[in-house]
Amino acid sequence: MGITGKARAFRRTLKLDSHHAIERFGVFVAAFALTGIAVISGSVISALQTGSDVLSRTALYTTTFTTSKTALKGDVDGVFTNTRGDKTLVMMHFPASAAISHNAADYQAFLLGSDTDLTNETVTTSDIAGTIHVFGSTGYLGILLTAHRNFDEQVLNLTIRANAELSYDETVHRQAGVDEMTDDASFRKFDQWRVFINPGATAITTIPALDAPSFDPTRAYYDVVLKPQEGTARAKLDQKLLAMRANLAQIESYTSDLRTTQVDGLFLRPPPPPAMMTGDKITGVSAAEARDGVSTLTLHTDHVVPGGLNLSWRTGDVYHGYLDVVVPPGQNYAEFLARKRDEKADTATQQISDMPWILSDGSNLRSDYQTSDVTMRPLTTVMNNLSQAYQDYAKNKAAYQSELTLDLLRLDANLRDVRSNSSVHDGSHVVTTLY
Repeated sequence: MGITGKARAFRRTLKLDSHHAIERFGVFVAAFALTGIAVISGSVISALQTGSDVLSRTALYTTTFTTSKTALKGDVDGVFTNTRGDKTLVMMHFPASAAISHNAADYQAFLLGSDTDLTNETVTTSDIAGTIHVFGSTGYLGILLTAHRNFDEQVLNLTIRANAELSYDETVHRQAGVDEMTDDASFRKFDQWRVFINPGATAITTIPALDAPSFDPTRAYYDVVLKPQEGTARAKLDQKLLAMRANLAQIESYTSDLRTTQVDGLFLRPPPPPAMMTGDKITGVSAAEARDGVSTLTLHTDHVVPGGLNLSWRTGDVYHGYLDVVVPPGQNYAEFLARKRDEKADTATQQISDMPWILSDGSNLRSDYQTSDVTMRPLTTVMNNLSQAYQDYAKNKAAYQSELTLDLLRLDANLRDVRSNSSVHDGSHVVTTLY
């Protein structure tokens, strides 16, 4: 038998010829399936082992939820505690457009212990009391748990029930069933959702609101929700100041170029700067330049853009409020913010467009020469550079004084909603612990 014949016989023996394609495909599928099972099993075992290892550090196991009857989706913002470890606040929120009750009396909660398999067990921390807080019309809801001692390291199953259903979807109600994890039929009868937490975790976040003698929902909302947003807003203001400082340096440099750039003895005379930026300067250093890492950049100006404010935002914060400083007497803050929103005139662009570009012989570079005149290109280039630098500065200043500064005021207005309209549900049966 030749080499070719031996090869054919070998392929038939191992079923590698075309007549055994189906059998060969089945073998491959089975092999991949077994491999997949092995990988998945290993992942599950690893996850359980990891879960056991990090139990002492993990405070939150549920980051999103869906209500059982109305199918409203929400997010869990975190689990927070005080320095003693005997108070825990679970913060969550629905989208602002969600049809939910903003009255804390319409909610109650139930607390169970849970093992790593999500099986119910006894709560080991005794004498837990709770209150439910709704933070105005923001969509945020908080469950405050307190104990006579610090919380044990234990996964807790916190079930929240909404006794007021403000939305209805026939399809959702028709498909509503028991809870998938625990076969709890109460999820069909009531609009509920679950959050798994560990109040005794070592990596839990501490907030000042829980160290106060009494719970202030305004301070809690600021600590959890608004303070991070305020940090982002301040960072954007600082970045805009850096951009404006660069623009002013460009303006100074390009203005110097006017005196040194000539065509056949002709040069451009420096035009007067637009009124809205006359005398503007930025002092201080950025965070990267400061030895202590704290930015001190400050805009000094006598001119405020339409719809904007010249706010000294570094000297205050959202919790203590900016609106009382800037809102004129006799005007409420809603009217003030609405008026600022409507001030849209862009005077800076027009001022820059009207800047005179006069040459040393008294002629006008824009009106007396064609833009295609290559002989004047050096002067046209320096004119365009300076004009663009003015435009960039005007754009950045407008964003700084209006859009970004007003963002801080809107956070202040948000906090005022919480301060005026928050509600609390307290009592012996508001949060029921099932030991």
